[in-house]
Amino acid sequence: MDYRLTITQRPSFLHASVVGPNTPQNVLRFLEQAYAACVERGQGALLLEMNLSGPSIGSANIFNVIAQRSADGAKLRKIAYVDRIERDPEKVRFAETVAVNRGVNVRVFPDIEAAGRWLVEDAPSR
Repeated sequence: MDYRLTITQRPSFLHASVVGPNTPQNVLRFLEQAYAACVERGQGALLLEMNLSGPSIGSANIFNVIAQRSADGAKLRKIAYVDRIERDPEKVRFAETVAVNRGVNVRVFPDIEAAGRWLVEDAPSR
């Protein structure tokens, strides 16, 4: 399966969705490209929809990816994260905690609808 990124502009946020193999390189690539799309469009809120197949990446890889991307993530107003593939919930929460501890306003959600509702709360007018 090839890596495929889709970026959709919503009225109050950017929706980035990815499919492909679940590797640390693909997760890093996804976060880099989603952030670049926000910067390009002047958008401060981001919905990350992960559809990467395969087992969860290891905790050390999760930590390293977040450590590399958290400085840029902290520049965004809000990031909502939805993992569409059943993953180890402990690792998903670990990723959220690592990012929050680095100043990223990120929350994990069970579905796209809940994530979208959170992103538009207190959204500035465009």
